[in-house]
Amino acid sequence: MALYTRDNLPELLAGLAAHPSRVFLLFGERYLCRAAMEQLEQALLRETGGTVHPIDGDQEEIGTTLVKLRSFTLLPGRQIYRVTDTRLFNSRQMAKSIWDRVVKAHAEAKSEQAQRALRAFLTSGGLDPMALDSDPASLPAAEWQQCFGFARPDGDLRWTRAYLAGSGADSPAATASADSGDMLAAVLAAGIPANNILILMAEEVDKRKKLFKLLKDEQIVIDLSVETGSSGKAQKEQKAVLQDLIRQTLAAEGKTMAPALVDLLIDRVGFHPVAVIMELRKVTTYIGDRGQVTRDDLDLLVGRTRQEALFELTSALARRDLEQSLAIADRLQENGIHPLAVVATLRNFVRGLLLLRSLIEQPETEFQPAMSAAAFQQTCLPRLKERTQWKKELGGHPFALYMQCKTASGFSLPVLAAWLHHLLTAELRLKGSPHTPEIILQHLIMALLSRVPQKRSESAG
Repeated sequence: MALYTRDNLPELLAGLAAHPSRVFLLFGERYLCRAAMEQLEQALLRETGGTVHPIDGDQEEIGTTLVKLRSFTLLPGRQIYRVTDTRLFNSRQMAKSIWDRVVKAHAEAKSEQAQRALRAFLTSGGLDPMALDSDPASLPAAEWQQCFGFARPDGDLRWTRAYLAGSGADSPAATASADSGDMLAAVLAAGIPANNILILMAEEVDKRKKLFKLLKDEQIVIDLSVETGSSGKAQKEQKAVLQDLIRQTLAAEGKTMAPALVDLLIDRVGFHPVAVIMELRKVTTYIGDRGQVTRDDLDLLVGRTRQEALFELTSALARRDLEQSLAIADRLQENGIHPLAVVATLRNFVRGLLLLRSLIEQPETEFQPAMSAAAFQQTCLPRLKERTQWKKELGGHPFALYMQCKTASGFSLPVLAAWLHHLLTAELRLKGSPHTPEIILQHLIMALLSRVPQKRSESAG
């Protein structure tokens, strides 16, 4: 039938009740998928009534689901079989991107997301998350490569076991067999009762699968993906999504908020749709009958963690984004983070770049800024690990180390050495200068990102 996005989703919902599809596939950002799925169910049941039968994709037996889909029922109205986290579209080609999600969720201490992504990762390689021999930490390098199509990451992976420990050993296997898609296609070709509808939800799908192409051509597919990363295009899209969610939430609550405060809320929370909505609802609940959210409300109830905010500052500096760096530095002080803590964080960041830049400049490292993460892991990483005197500094996750080397390659050794001088100057000024901390930090950031380095003889006072 068609492929829809969040932009034309209202058009789909408006004309859906009279002519529904038999199968709906929603994929992309998790919160957007769940919200769209609720709207979809409401639209389908508004006139006819019916029942929603939730199915957890982690525990699903596809054969059982298909039997239900083909069966007639005595229950009135439409019968919606809703499968969240379906495994029907997992494949080996998706394994690397899913693994990156596992690592990111683990690094951010988001255990539920890490567990969900790890299960999807294992099934993408044809492994059963419930099986004892599917422990990622115990998989030999050759078997890892065969299952997932990329090299086994270096380092201790025993941390993955904590996320698999929550899966009961007696739970049904979550692995979608290779012919599950063919089974669903056959059921659709044979026909299903008019009142039965299947809704599938996944965060990622392999668009090359025959089942995906079949559903896009004959059923309805809704793409709710949002571009990730820190590029200008990605950030613009992410901000537009959050602004839309905030606008909808405020309208539902009967509240208003100035555009500048909307931007402030987004800056403080980042691209985490669930967190943005939770924080906003916390504020609207707090203000009670008052109709407008104020800056004081946000300052009181929506804070930022020190670690997240400082990380944003180093990321902005690495991108040479002067405007964003200055804005983040101001917010750090607004949120009570001491200027000396900011300088200390930047000093550690620059020292790390200086070390990595020194190492990758050595010919035997064979580092190239344009090389892939896989090539880095196979060629450069083993050579870097030989530097045992830097074992602690080089002991992070391979992908994080790869990204740090790419960042370091964008700065010359003289520039990084000058940065350390600027940081020392700023620290001395903060400890003994009559200038305000705000002015000192602003001057520091402009000096770091200036094309013309300041003279090293500049006074510290």
